[in-house]
Amino acid sequence: MIGTSSLEYLFIRVCIFVLHWIAPLSVLLCAVLLTTRPTVPLALAAWLILETAFYLLVYLPRKYYLQRPALHPELVPPEDRRRLFYRCLKSIPDPDQYLSKWFMDSPAWEIKTENIHEFLRWAFLNTQDVNEEQEQEINEYTEATENLVGRSFAPGRGSAKSLRLTFDKVNMLHRSLFWYLVSHGRRNLKSAYLTNHHGSVSSPSTPSHLFG
Repeated sequence: MIGTSSLEYLFIRVCIFVLHWIAPLSVLLCAVLLTTRPTVPLALAAWLILETAFYLLVYLPRKYYLQRPALHPELVPPEDRRRLFYRCLKSIPDPDQYLSKWFMDSPAWEIKTENIHEFLRWAFLNTQDVNEEQEQEINEYTEATENLVGRSFAPGRGSAKSLRLTFDKVNMLHRSLFWYLVSHGRRNLKSAYLTNHHGSVSSPSTPSHLFG
């Protein structure tokens, strides 16, 4: 394991920076190779092509795919939703902490009525759109939440942002093909080492009385 000194911290940050720049540099250098056709070692050219292909054909399509809207289940009838809501309400031991965590540690005064409405639409209606036919239900849930926390929410919208897992953007960080090869190779080497050194250790025999 790496130590905790400033020099070691700097070293690992530099390594992370370099690994993150492998893909964009590979794409740039591949473009240079295609346009100027310089003489470069075959191994280097192959590596650049593989990194570029991995970024363009694996990472970018995967990133696009994960940003698509989630497929929500069909809504249950209103009475079932109400039953679920009040059941959830009864299971909350600390209402203030509950709201704080769902609103990513936002201060209480920034969690206002519209913020609560937005959160409840996601949690119980699987939507982020306002539907006038369902607003009475949302208002009912909001009043019940106010009774639970012991205060009324201020009107309007605060700066608080709630977690809405099926609507929130998926933040992805590209890792180069080289990083995966190093990580996978290290894991395989470690597995091989453990197998060679401990694989021959026999497990203790099972006591015969367990089987009568």
